[in-house]
Amino acid sequence: MTNTYFLGANTPEGFRSEYGTLQRDPRIQRLLIVKGGSGCGKSTLMKTLGTRAEEYGWAVERILCSSDPDSLDGLVIPEAGLALVDGTAPHVVEPALCGCGANYVNLGKYYRETQLRPLIPAIRAAKAANAVCYGPAYGCLRAAAALSRARRQLLGRERIRAVTEEALAQLADRKLPRAETPGGERRVYLSGITPDGLLSLPLGEGRIWAIQDSHGVGGGLIRTLADRWREAGEDVVLAMDPLDPDAPAGVFLPGRGQGWLRVHPAFPGPRQAMLRLDLDAPLEEGLPDSLSAGMEELSALEHRLLREAAGWLRQAKAHHDLIEELYRPAVDFAGVTRETELLCRELFAEVTSDK
Repeated sequence: MTNTYFLGANTPEGFRSEYGTLQRDPRIQRLLIVKGGSGCGKSTLMKTLGTRAEEYGWAVERILCSSDPDSLDGLVIPEAGLALVDGTAPHVVEPALCGCGANYVNLGKYYRETQLRPLIPAIRAAKAANAVCYGPAYGCLRAAAALSRARRQLLGRERIRAVTEEALAQLADRKLPRAETPGGERRVYLSGITPDGLLSLPLGEGRIWAIQDSHGVGGGLIRTLADRWREAGEDVVLAMDPLDPDAPAGVFLPGRGQGWLRVHPAFPGPRQAMLRLDLDAPLEEGLPDSLSAGMEELSALEHRLLREAAGWLRQAKAHHDLIEELYRPAVDFAGVTRETELLCRELFAEVTSDK
């Protein structure tokens, strides 16, 4: 598994968020929801806390922002039972029971509002320009998803069913014992359509088997594998597919250090992944040359649309960067730094005393 992932994704359906699952994560006893607008230091606070946690010798999971992968949207420190998350739009998070395991950290109080008032027209214009870019970005993703569905229709349901059933028989060649208590499930994204392009995040150590799946037919296969492992009592991590956010692109078993990952041409697999299964070859076997050529053209157009979507997200980020430039001079960063230091001392002293 990896200690770096997304909990939100730009998808054909718009922005899809899994941030709400943090409050249901049994590893987390305390969740701090960081609030504040652009440029007020939310990501910097979390980066600092993560560095301090690693100095304590704890493992840290970093949740990247899908609209700016250089920025943090969240932090999980499992050994300390702690998590912080940026709870602002588009991934709004609110405490289920405020003060009962979840609470706020307000960095918005460090804005100097008198300095910001003259900038309101410029900020509004930049925010409007940022918002406009998401329309064509998601339009491109919807068109790409439509082409992907068209390719699957050309292959035919019966062909897809036969190939995936045979694949499942190969991967699940032994019956697992049913546990009294099923394992848990977490969902993350290990790939994304971002301003930096089509990203696949690096994976940590472990045995990762790749499933070549250029046509996007293997989501049900991964779901079945995950269900069987959960029924056997294993905790699983599902890596969801940003091109089809209801379908898992991979399943990982942290307790065993192994996993299966569907590989799509837009998102190359990790270097250590060993090719275990190729769904493409049996799906494409025997297709007429004219149909194969047509499908290749559709695939090329699909990839072009994905790159176009990333280009519009890049433009959106440029406008967001301008918003942050407008805000930063009006932020009391000395106050943010004091708050960060106080938070670090309180959290780590609290956790250390509990231990």
